Amino acid sequence: MNSAQFYPLLLCLASGFTMCLLAVIGIYLLRRNNTYQFQLAFAVVMLMLSIGFLNNFIVLAFSDDDTAVFINMLLILYDYVVVGGYMIFVVTLVFPGRFSALKLSLFEVPYMLSIAMFAITQSPLVYPIVQIYTLAASSVLLVWMLYSIKRYNRMLLDNVGDIEHLNLNWAVILIVLLYVVQLLWAVESLSNQSWFTVPTADSNLLFDTLWCFITIVYVLFILRKIVQQQVLVDEPSPSQTSSEKDSLLPDETTEEYYKVLNTIDIDNLIRGKQYYLDTALTLHKLATHLGTNRQYLSNFINREKQKTFYEYINDFRVEAAKHLLDGWSNGNEHSMEDLAAMSGFNSYSTFLRQFVKKYGVSPSQYLKESNK
Repeated sequence: MNSAQFYPLLLCLASGFTMCLLAVIGIYLLRRNNTYQFQLAFAVVMLMLSIGFLNNFIVLAFSDDDTAVFINMLLILYDYVVVGGYMIFVVTLVFPGRFSALKLSLFEVPYMLSIAMFAITQSPLVYPIVQIYTLAASSVLLVWMLYSIKRYNRMLLDNVGDIEHLNLNWAVILIVLLYVVQLLWAVESLSNQSWFTVPTADSNLLFDTLWCFITIVYVLFILRKIVQQQVLVDEPSPSQTSSEKDSLLPDETTEEYYKVLNTIDIDNLIRGKQYYLDTALTLHKLATHLGTNRQYLSNFINREKQKTFYEYINDFRVEAAKHLLDGWSNGNEHSMEDLAAMSGFNSYSTFLRQFVKKYGVSPSQYLKESNK
């Protein structure tokens, strides 16, 4: 088999496998119960992207003539419809439930119009205009999303004791990578005018085959993350008529209020009641336990303790873990994962990171040194 047969066959096999995998992922997400809006958006993008891989089959079926160029151009413009779908997915990921389907569909309007415009006029100017528009829109979206993620993650630190599956740090990597791909795509297309040609060279076919495998890797990465991703539901403030509140705290956020908080020694109260063992503990829950307003409590932790709520609660958990380790012997049957759970952590990786941050050694190393 020569290269003229091998590379097209390889591309067809890779494209076919990628199409099937994307379609299965899309159907899987659509059929899941309690699916978030961003998961539905990603499911639709996967189905759209799977259709886009038909490009490789259709282009290979035509010779390098005007018909092939026309069909290839329509399919490439369809790829930008998929780009619009990615934009919708990113927005719904960062702002879950904030925008209606009608508003989100506005992302697709320019791309649908571009397909219609080219189908009618067959003007070669349509593609570079779409490229420039997409690059400008992607730049604005990049800045907006990175700023919003930074604010969101900061809000999590001030309100949640476990952010393992709530934070969007992974989404920063995703958004930047998608932007870089779009930028490279625009530079390559505009500099070489590659949209006028049908990719029949072996090097192009090989690159398209590699792109199939790259697509599989990043799609599986995103799938894993969005299935794990949770959304923080805003909780109402606790009732101001709480009997606990009347017995513990004054009504205003005054200097007197902070003096009272210091007087009742919240640290020892949390230790005594072991509120930190609740893996789903939030600022709202702790404020309810203490009989106060979560804004008052947040101001107190930030001002008096110079910490975020996340840091404040995990300090208690790490302290509890250290206390448990001090009572362990080398023959203890519990694992470090057990220790993390017993201390209020949802994940061992978070526990390990927080323990090393506070004590400078890993739990295993601390246990080894304490048993010398």
